[in-house]
Amino acid sequence: MSQHNDRPEAQRIDDAPLAITAADVTAYLRRHPELLANDPDLIAALVPPSQSTGRNVLDMQHFMIGRLQNQVRMLRDIQSELIEASSLNSLAREQVHAAALRLLDAKSFEHLIEFATGPEGLARMLGVRAATLCIETANGVSGIGIRGVRVLEPGGVDRILGLGTQCRLAAHVRGSRGLYGGLAEDVNSEALVRLDFSASTPPGLLALGGFEAEQFHPDQAIDLLEFLARIVERCVRQWLELPPAR
Repeated sequence: MSQHNDRPEAQRIDDAPLAITAADVTAYLRRHPELLANDPDLIAALVPPSQSTGRNVLDMQHFMIGRLQNQVRMLRDIQSELIEASSLNSLAREQVHAAALRLLDAKSFEHLIEFATGPEGLARMLGVRAATLCIETANGVSGIGIRGVRVLEPGGVDRILGLGTQCRLAAHVRGSRGLYGGLAEDVNSEALVRLDFSASTPPGLLALGGFEAEQFHPDQAIDLLEFLARIVERCVRQWLELPPAR
């Protein structure tokens, strides 16, 4: 009783294998018709036959050409997505760098806070609905007295971001009045970045509230947001003559 295995069969003489013939390969492919469909690298390595070799071979050629055309379309789609993403990232980079320069150009601490939190400042330059600076206080929510800066209870940054988390981006959110005040109803996504002003001060938070539900989302890169946060930290530190951060 004969048995089939997973390799083309060849007759043996004195245990020495003979060369595999075209008929052996044909027989193997008939027993394993799924081989070509499951091995795209093999398809790509085959030489397309000419159209004059018969109807069955012509179908094979069409299959191979169709597969290559699909690959070309996929590559073009990927290229278009990369170009679009690059353009969007370039725009964001220019916005953040321009905003950073404006922060560094502030003429006073009050001017710095006004630009960072006012509707015509950081929020407008970044194309978001609201920009907020928050800081924790040691004794609850009173006594900070800096216009434009929102106050958080002790541990508030960890409560909002997560313990030790530096940055969080979220889509499809309902804006918090505690962060965005009267603009909260217009905030549908947000970017939150921890601020570490100094070893002698409590932590803070930079909150950016987006118009659109996916203006910020977890899949976005955070390097530009962290860069902006570091600029804010340094500006505050310099104006208030604070010691270095931790």
